[in-house]
Amino acid sequence: MGLRRVALRLMTTLLACALAAPALVIGQPPPASAPRGPGHVLERQQALRDRIQRLENRMLELSRLLAEREPAKAERLRDGLEHAGRQQIRTRIEKLIELLRSEQFSDADRSQQVLLADLESLLELLTSSRNELDRRREERERLEALQRAIRVLIDEQTQHLYRTRHAGQQLERQTAEGAGVPRELADMLRQLEQMQRDTQRKAADLRGQMDPGGPPNRATPGQDALQRAERRMQSAADRLGEQDASAAGKQEEEALQDLHKASDELDDALRQVRREEAEETLAALESRFRQMLTRERGVRETVGELAALTEAGRAQPEAMQRLRETSEQQRQVAQQAEHTLAILVDEGTTVIVPELVRQMAGDMATVAERLAAEDVAAGTQAVLDDILALLEEIVGVLERERDEMSQRDEGQPGDEDRRQPLLPGSAELKLLRSSQLRLNERTCVLQGAWQDRSEAGATTAAAEAARLGQRQQRLAELARQMNERKP
Repeated sequence: MGLRRVALRLMTTLLACALAAPALVIGQPPPASAPRGPGHVLERQQALRDRIQRLENRMLELSRLLAEREPAKAERLRDGLEHAGRQQIRTRIEKLIELLRSEQFSDADRSQQVLLADLESLLELLTSSRNELDRRREERERLEALQRAIRVLIDEQTQHLYRTRHAGQQLERQTAEGAGVPRELADMLRQLEQMQRDTQRKAADLRGQMDPGGPPNRATPGQDALQRAERRMQSAADRLGEQDASAAGKQEEEALQDLHKASDELDDALRQVRREEAEETLAALESRFRQMLTRERGVRETVGELAALTEAGRAQPEAMQRLRETSEQQRQVAQQAEHTLAILVDEGTTVIVPELVRQMAGDMATVAERLAAEDVAAGTQAVLDDILALLEEIVGVLERERDEMSQRDEGQPGDEDRRQPLLPGSAELKLLRSSQLRLNERTCVLQGAWQDRSEAGATTAAAEAARLGQRQQRLAELARQMNERKP
């Protein structure tokens, strides 16, 4: 079976698993043709467990088969297996089955929502959206390098044309006076010929870099215009060798026009590639942040319930086990935030969001440690509320930017010399303002903590004050960077 068919079958199987999960959510009615009742839901959940196991077995087998011929794809499959192992997909499905058997439908509903988000993250890993982003970025960087090289050729050709015209004027005067070509002028023409041939060779080398070696319809934009410019440069050099500066000048002028045409075609291609890269990046980021938001809401809900049980003195050993599982889930979300941060850093055009995500990942790790220590107090819940607020704001910003980008005219002019920021400055400033407001609120809460006269309370408040101080300093630095960034 070909690799393409194998990959397609694997993706189809995984999609079937991911799409099966929503139909099992307790809060949703089953299809009209399906039998109703908890027993049927349990059967379908068990079928999903078996399907997941078959999927993991196939992924393992495929990774072995592809290890020698397609190491990159084999590595991707191994990453998927490791991801499924870290997320404890099968173990959680088994626990979900037990919840259904014991008719704990509320807990089962919540667990299924989180499980669906994890299956979606596994699907994203296997479909390699990150690799697609890398491919688009490499294509953009390639076109940008070609554009820079074309502009160097334009500058050189402009200088050749200026000098050739100057030499042509001198030749006309000598001809009008009936004199021969002076030695100095002849030497100048030979130098201009050599310089033109050097530029022609550079154009030929650049055209070779533009040739993808594939079908004609995949040729790099500007390649044909560059080839015409190359032929005109050769003709101009030949005319200079014949001391015909006037004819050489005409060929050089046409070569310069062809170079400008090649540059314009590259500009158009760059504008399109940059747009596609931005759309792909926004889509990937929005998907990741939505997954984190779904899982973080589950963590917050669980912590709130366990806090209420603890305050009422009704926390049982099962509740503590659930708390430890929630701590592990929070740790995994923190890792997902770190991976998302890597995309933002690689993208490189945003100022505020990467730092906010870095701080959020730190808060997530802090919450995971507190939950592991069975701390579900108001301070832990406040940090979770801040995380949720930031995630909701970021998702909203990304969603609005995607909508606005889809409504923009693809052909509208832009700055072709540099990439536009992924998010407009106004959106980043709003995120910065919201972060400052949340920091102010946490500072106010901290003032109340200073009233705790116990040694432990004072130590905790001092550590929190130091951390907030560092955050404030970093926000001030981000505001300065935003102010200095060129519009």
